[in-house]
Amino acid sequence: MLLRSTALLCALAATAIARGDDVRQIQLGNLNPGSRFEISTTDRVYRGEMVDPTTGEARLAASRNGVQFSQPQTVFLLGATQGRQAEAGGLMLVKMNQLQTGMCVELGLGSLEESDRCITEPVRALHID
Repeated sequence: MLLRSTALLCALAATAIARGDDVRQIQLGNLNPGSRFEISTTDRVYRGEMVDPTTGEARLAASRNGVQFSQPQTVFLLGATQGRQAEAGGLMLVKMNQLQTGMCVELGLGSLEESDRCITEPVRALHID
């Protein structure tokens, strides 16, 4: 009986590892090139693959329905933010090199130029494969 219980627990653990992990925060520098992740916001699902954790460069595809995704594009994951704060004179605090549930993500679309930056809706869930 103990052997069966041990085998069952090992099988459950292996399934959890194979499935990946839902997390509250991702430190981009802790990911390896080729790491896959998913970001679910209030209006989109983003599937990505890390290219360079030191710069935040990733290949990201987006979907409004979680089924049909765009072609992956190069983006730079700049960090977690709550967006521009009126009480702080329009300044924006960005937690660099991390993603966090409850906060938005600042993205550089194809480059790090200020004109190419956008902010997602708040993150509901983060998943690392």
